[in-house]
Amino acid sequence: MLLVLVSPVVSGSPESLFAGVDFHLFPLQNPGVVSIPLGFLAGWIGTVTSSEPPDEARHAETEVRALTGAGAV
Repeated sequence: MLLVLVSPVVSGSPESLFAGVDFHLFPLQNPGVVSIPLGFLAGWIGTVTSSEPPDEARHAETEVRALTGAGAV
């Protein structure tokens, strides 16, 4: 969200949200090019550094729910 707020989509170009103001700090029109891979990297680092032990029963339940939709409200 921060990258979107400081990108040219919000300010600094004629088609931006605030066209008369120029406070963009991030140069790309689509900040998802950077933020999406960073999000995946942060998720992977969180998974690798987690001290929570694996729970096989919970994994099996989640897999069944994902494949069948069982338990969806």
